[in-house]
Amino acid sequence: MDKPLRILVVDDSALMRRLLRELLESDPELRIVGEAADGREALAQVVELRPDLVILDVRMPVMDGLETTRQIMAYTPTPILVVTASLSSYEVDITFQMLGAGALDVMEKPRLGDAAAVEAARRSLLRKVRLLARVKVVTHLRGRRQAPAPRAPGGTYRAGLLYGGGAAPVPHRPPRAVAPPPATIRDVLAPFPAVVIGASTGGPRAVRQVLAGLPRDFAAAILVVQHIAQGFSQGMAEWLAESVSLPVSLAYEGVPLSPGHVLLAPDCFDLLVRPDGAVHLSSLPLLLQRPAIDIAMQSVAEVFGAATVGVLLTGMGRDGAVGMQAIRRAGGLTIAQEEASCTIFGMPRAAIELGAAELVLPPARIAEMLRERMGVRA
Repeated sequence: MDKPLRILVVDDSALMRRLLRELLESDPELRIVGEAADGREALAQVVELRPDLVILDVRMPVMDGLETTRQIMAYTPTPILVVTASLSSYEVDITFQMLGAGALDVMEKPRLGDAAAVEAARRSLLRKVRLLARVKVVTHLRGRRQAPAPRAPGGTYRAGLLYGGGAAPVPHRPPRAVAPPPATIRDVLAPFPAVVIGASTGGPRAVRQVLAGLPRDFAAAILVVQHIAQGFSQGMAEWLAESVSLPVSLAYEGVPLSPGHVLLAPDCFDLLVRPDGAVHLSSLPLLLQRPAIDIAMQSVAEVFGAATVGVLLTGMGRDGAVGMQAIRRAGGLTIAQEEASCTIFGMPRAAIELGAAELVLPPARIAEMLRERMGVRA
């Protein structure tokens, strides 16, 4: 039998620390080795106790969750699960900065006084802890106030052009009126390409890496399907919009796809594309995971055909493998993230084993490949 996973709980609320301890100790495979009330205390305990996972609050006295994450990942790299009590824009923004600094995942804190909500939180917490505590994380030197030039792992890629494009990007805010699209995109050879990016655990940082490598005049529409805890998709869209040069917004019913604009799938809806090139949001219970990467990729492949590019990034499970296969069968390009740069290699591995990934690259090279595919020079 494996040794219990060793957990450090960091929260400035003694009541919340006690609740998290009770939830975690309901699993005999988990052991609470320490508690801390602020970031500075947490850093000392990480050095002393060497836990398998840190459960880390966002707002704390002395040192907040963001600086704590930076310091942990710079000096004693340890898997971090962020817990937040609020979905306010400020706190969600800090949460995504923590994910960008090396934290692995996020969840909302259990809501006291609601037995059903606490039980749902317990199941989610235990599932995430068991998964994340076994992830091998790497040092993030920027936490030491250094910014070394990035070095991407090697890889091979196939050069080639798809279609050009010169349409102006859609504004970040939904327009008041939208010009009528063609009767169907199939009636004319897709006027611009579409890129579908799927990701799960570790995805926010990888998605940002890919999008940050693309210019504002990028000639393809981009759809992002990210598995993340409910309530955080809007925050992720806003965080990405502040981090990359492309305009980013949450997808909504009927918004038209447009070159150079990134649309992120919202909570609880599958993202599909209608034949006229506009978004349709579906809540039909087709798969266990929603939004489903497979559904989005299959839908885009049906409409855009060979003008589709599929990108499958880090994550657990198999979601996206069948969608990548559909894109490849339609004549599009498919790219999976390589193992060395993945937080969890599950989804890319599934696509590779299925023969659905034409290229296997790290995030920086994925962005380079997308630029080349669209005829963009660095």
